Formats: sequence, structure tokens, C-alpha cells
Amino acid sequence: MGEHRGGSGARGISKGPILVVVLIVLIVAGFFGWEALSNRIDDQGQQAAGTCVEGNKTLDVTADPSIAPQVEELAKRYTQTSPVVRDHCIAVVVHGAPSASVSTALEAGPAAPWDDAALGPRPSLWIPTSSFELAPLSGKAVINGDPRSLASSPIVLAAGPETAAALAGAASSWKSLPSDLTVALPVGSTETSMAAQAIAADVADAGAGPVTTDQAKSAQVNAALSARALQFQSLPTPPSSTAEALGALSAGTPDSVKAVPATEQSIAQSANTAMTTYSPAGATPVADYPAVIVSGSGIDETASRAAAQFADFMREPNQSQLFVGAGFRVEGQDLPDLGAVSPAKISSTLKPASAETAAALGDIVANPVSPRSATILMDTSASMGTDDGGTTRLANVASAVNTQLGRSPDASDIGLREFSTGTDGKPSERILVPGGSLSEPNRRATITDFLNGLRAGGKTSKYPALASSYKAAVDGFDAGRVNSVLLITSSTPDESTTTRAELLSAIAAAGNPSRPVQVDVIVVGAGDDVSTLQDVSDRTGGTLVRVDSTSDPALAAAVTKMLS
Repeated sequence: MGEHRGGSGARGISKGPILVVVLIVLIVAGFFGWEALSNRIDDQGQQAAGTCVEGNKTLDVTADPSIAPQVEELAKRYTQTSPVVRDHCIAVVVHGAPSASVSTALEAGPAAPWDDAALGPRPSLWIPTSSFELAPLSGKAVINGDPRSLASSPIVLAAGPETAAALAGAASSWKSLPSDLTVALPVGSTETSMAAQAIAADVADAGAGPVTTDQAKSAQVNAALSARALQFQSLPTPPSSTAEALGALSAGTPDSVKAVPATEQSIAQSANTAMTTYSPAGATPVADYPAVIVSGSGIDETASRAAAQFADFMREPNQSQLFVGAGFRVEGQDLPDLGAVSPAKISSTLKPASAETAAALGDIVANPVSPRSATILMDTSASMGTDDGGTTRLANVASAVNTQLGRSPDASDIGLREFSTGTDGKPSERILVPGGSLSEPNRRATITDFLNGLRAGGKTSKYPALASSYKAAVDGFDAGRVNSVLLITSSTPDESTTTRAELLSAIAAAGNPSRPVQVDVIVVGAGDDVSTLQDVSDRTGGTLVRVDSTSDPALAAAVTKMLS
């Protein structure tokens, strides 16, 4: 018989499937538990950011006064959105300060003193009038990224309706503005700098630019800008700023400016029916109000990010409409309503010049070269052959004079003489180039060739040479301009037989009040002759400048001053 299992023995259940089920349950529970924990951590992180765990931070913004009111309003709007940057609650504070002043302060570097009273705190975001003001900051590690425009307004001429109509009828360009039109060019004004570059670009046929340094230093550009600057500076009371010039024009002040380079927006905002605009033909300089994120000491990553975010906020269509409403142009938006002023048509936009070029043009505006009749009297005695910085004194002087000749207007009359003693030991004076207009073909080249060919030798005979040149200048007096003799000599005492008393007597005898000729003197080094030459200069209304070395920039500055 077969055997059967006992009734008390239970059938066994395998443990493997049970363990698998339990494991799956634990995994699923763990997954959902981790998700819940992760979400909780994220929520806590967001709550921490929303409550600014790093505290409050002020974003200091400096804007040119011409756009500061709009930037300030946008700053209030932005702050009201409770912006958070890197766990900081951001509040924007706007300070108004002239662009030129801020540019100069930033150019000085982070170690230089900062005038909080005049400029506000050192900004993390700066909004100047134009990219033209950024040129001096190139290579200074001051700007973070590439600045982009917030709004813009072209530089045009504010003028009376009749003047503007006449300019439009003649289709006047920057270089062809009427010679009797007094244009405001206050030194240091941003608008002056931009207008000067526009004039230079037109005169030099540089198109939309940028104007080069060589073009800025050319005789043609110097003559055109100098004529404008001299005309403005000859006013009884030249306005010291663009705003003051607009005020004088608006008030119809007699013997004042007749045209003022200014932004289209500022002219329209004046709401003066006695003033309208004219946009000269040619490339137009534009105030593009770039948002400049400033880098340097004291400006951290949080400030830089906040500056970038605020700039982006101001560019949003709903926000940038505030600029349009104030008369500015904004890319992507309709042209602003300028009231009685018609928006200028811009055929091409002038590119900003380099800092060096802008400085050269600014120097012309500040120190314009006036047409004059001048005799240049060069000391070629052995004392001028002394090595001075690697070349001779004479070579350095020749270089400085040549440079100034390139700047002098064609209307100037220039002659060249030299002196020393001859081989016989007697005073020798030679007329190398008789006086004549620089407009004559090859005159500049002829003077340059003679200057470069001068060689030092012999003794100095400055007294008889100066007396002779002065008498010739008085006899050949050219009315309607400054007449002068420019003596460039070493401080070595005169070695001729002419005495101090005889020189002063000769100058007095040749002088004629109705034919004023001034004697200007540049003396190299220190010596006993300086007092005598100072007397001659004083008695004729001239100027004496002493330089220690001909390799010093002071020489070029003196030559420029005395031939301008």
C-alpha cells in the first residue's frame, strides 16, 4: 500500500514573492518620499530667496540730467516689482550728473578720489548722453560688456525760424554753414564735442567717420573749426554751456549765438515758438544714451547683475514708452511727437572718434588758430646743436614748427629767417622764405624743407637779427590780423657787438602804434639774456616762454600758442 502524508502537516508557502512585493512597496514609498522632500527643499529655497536672506542692496545709477527724470521714474517702477538678485532685495537710486564730469572721474581710475557731493556715489550703472563720451574709457577696464542704447536723439541746430528756413533752402552741410552764422561752441560741452566731430568729418570728407587723428590735425579741419570757435569766442559774453546758449537764442539776446548744436529732444522740450531746428546735411551725430555697466573696485557681481536687469527692464516696450513720451527716439517704437519741431531725417549716423582724436578737436575749439602774419626767426648758432633727448635742439624746434604749420589756416602769412655768425665772425641773418600766404602752392613744403635743412654752427647774434626782423615786420604790416615776430633761441648770451641798450633803442625807433607788431620769444634754457628778451616782448605786447628742454611737450605748446 502506498503511504500518505499525515493530516497535521501544512503545505509550505515560498518566501521569495513576498520579499519582492515588500521591496517594491518600499521603493515606491521612498520615491514619493524623496519627491516630497525635494519639493519641500525647493519651496524652502524659493521662500529664502523671496525673503532676501542676504539682505537689501541699493543699486546706484548715475544718469545725465537730460534723461535722469525718466530713468528715475523707471527706477521707481522697477523697485516696486520687488526685484531679487542673488538673494538680495534690490532698490534703485538714481543720481543726475553731467556726462563729461562722470567720464573724467571714471577715467581717473578706482583709486582716484570720487566726488560724491557732485556726482553721487560711484555708480554700478551709468547712462551718459552719448557713446562719444566712452572713448576716453577705452582700455581702462571700467566698462563691463558692450553698452547698448536705451534711447536716442540726434544732434541738430537750434535756430530761429528764418535762419532755419535759409539753411534748409541752401541745403547747408556742417562745413558749408554760412560764415556769418555764429554757432555756439562752449568748451567742455558734450554737444560741442559731437558737433566738432561732425564738422571735421564733413571737411575731411570722412563720411560717417570716425574722424581720424590725422584728419583732426589737418590744416583744413583746423581752419574750419578755428573760424567757428573764434567767431563764438568773440561774442561780448559767450554762453558757457549748451543750456545757456539755448536760453540766449530763445530770448533773442542781441550780439549772441544764432545757432546751437543740441539734441532734438532738448529743443522740442523748450516749447518755444521762436526756435526750431535744422539738421545739416551729412553724417549726423546722435546722443544714444547707452546703459553702461561699470566695473571696478566696490562693484560686485550682485550689483552688476542688478544693473543689467534694470537696463533690460527699461528697454521693455511698456517701459521705454516713457522715453518716447519725453521726446526721445527708441528702437522699435514710433517717432516721438515733438510738437512744432519736425523729427530730423537721418541719412547716416556719425561714428564716435577715438579719445586722441576727440582731444585734438577739443583743443582746437578751446585754442583756435587765428590767421596771422608771422616771421619765424630761428637761432642756428652752435648752442642749438646741443643734443636734447636724442636729437639736436634745432631738430626738435624744426619738428614743433612743422607740426604747427600743418595746423595753421591757409589765410595766415608766414615767413622764415635764421641767424648766427658767418665764417668771418660777423652777424649773419638770412631770409630763407619771404612772408606770404600759406594758401600759395608748396609754401608749407618750402618752409618745411628749409627747416629740416637747418644746421647749427657759429655764434649767436640774436640782437641785430631781432632788430632787423622787427623793423621789416612793421614796414610790411598786414592790417586785419595779428602781426608778430617769433624768436626761438637758446639762452646763450648774444655774442654780437650790439648791446642791450642798442637793441631796445632800435625796437623803440621801429615801432609804430598804428602798425602793432608783437615780439614773441621762446628761450631754451636759463641765461642772462632772458631779461633783455623779456623787456622786448613786454614793450611790444608779446609773450616770452622759457623751456628747459626742446624735447619737453612744453615747446610744442609754446609754438602752438604763439602761432595761433
